[in-house]
Amino acid sequence: MTEYRKLRTSHWRAYGAVAVSTIALAGGMVIGAGEAAAAESITGEVGCINSTVTGVWVQGASSTSGWAKWSVPIVLGGHSKANFSYTLNKGGNYQVHVGCGGTSKSWKVSAKSGWVSGSGKKFRCNDISPALQAAGIAVLKKNLTQGIAYQTCKVV
Repeated sequence: MTEYRKLRTSHWRAYGAVAVSTIALAGGMVIGAGEAAAAESITGEVGCINSTVTGVWVQGASSTSGWAKWSVPIVLGGHSKANFSYTLNKGGNYQVHVGCGGTSKSWKVSAKSGWVSGSGKKFRCNDISPALQAAGIAVLKKNLTQGIAYQTCKVV
């Protein structure tokens, strides 16, 4: 092979490698440059079975977590409920952590939901201790927990 031909062949190989690298990089930029997830405002209702709602924390799966704005709870008998709102900066799944009883700074019971998505959810949270539940069954012949595990919130 002549020197000129060797030089030309190596030149095109180098040029081809640069071209392939550039295309791959540009393709990666296009693929990786997907649109950012949109913020999503969520609203809902939380309620404690046995005491007053004292706070609502929203845990985002892919969004920033934080304190929800919530209304003063409505108390009906031993039950209470409050409306809440929060903006998930990237949307997606979230959990609610609800304070039942105590104060806004020191919850008596912290109950949390499973992962959910979307707005308008109503959560009922069980803050009845296992001992109180057993007493309710023994004395009242009734399960006061409404089928919700202790320290959890269920979408109703």
